[in-house]
Amino acid sequence: MKVKEQNNFGKVLTTTVIVLLVVAGVTAALGKNIFADFYTWAAKPMQQTAVSINDTSSGSDKTRDELLEENSELRDEINDLVSQVINYDDLKKENEILRKYYGIKDDNPDYKIAVANVIRRDPNDDFYGFTIDKGSRDKISVNDPVITDNGLVGWISEVNVTTSKVTTLLSPDAKVGAMDQKSRDSGIATGSISLSDDGLLELAVISADNKIKPGDIVITTGVGGVYPPDIVIGKVTKLDYDEYDTTPYAVIKPYEDLKSVGDVVVITSFEGQGVVEEATDSDKSSDTDSDSE
Repeated sequence: MKVKEQNNFGKVLTTTVIVLLVVAGVTAALGKNIFADFYTWAAKPMQQTAVSINDTSSGSDKTRDELLEENSELRDEINDLVSQVINYDDLKKENEILRKYYGIKDDNPDYKIAVANVIRRDPNDDFYGFTIDKGSRDKISVNDPVITDNGLVGWISEVNVTTSKVTTLLSPDAKVGAMDQKSRDSGIATGSISLSDDGLLELAVISADNKIKPGDIVITTGVGGVYPPDIVIGKVTKLDYDEYDTTPYAVIKPYEDLKSVGDVVVITSFEGQGVVEEATDSDKSSDTDSDSE
């Protein structure tokens, strides 16, 4: 039995070898690879199936150019949505600031104001001046007072179309008519080189017999027409004398941190703005009469 099985195996092996030799000979004679052709023929249905599945998964017969155009349109829509979100955030922030300063306008109906954000600080400015994002197109002018809900900050010293520069009260160029709210002693609030690093200023040109005390509140007088009256400047921290111990002055700590203020209000117009002590109409007419005589 085993001999018969071995004979059958030998016949199969012999037949297989003969077939392979014939195929090899035909391949050599025709210059073609029959095995490769057979593989290609056998694999073709599977390749067609794979292509069909791929086309079905894409779910689209669009061309490459059409898909690229569609992607471009989607990107534009996304960019537009992002811009809307940014604009919404900016508007929300501006509304919050307006609500914050609503009381100023409500308490001073004669004020016309522009709310602004600090966008840049000058590292070379020893008195912490800064630039805001509002300018002449917002009706801002040089010398307009700048405040916050905490008090006076400074004034507009330079104006461009869309931005303005603010000089703070810490600058020696500041000359603000001011007075002690309690004692009514008046003087000039101004910056000082020796005090600016500490965020302080002084109330100078006060009388030797003044009644000013630490803790008193200093406000604007409105004299000179640059600043409205009754704007809070700061609190008196101490009384001192100049280097010759002859002239007194009061050291003031502003209620607003002038070094790091982030948003401000520019008063573009107020009742009495620009009015400096001028002769009255009656005085002028009297002078005219005198001249005619």
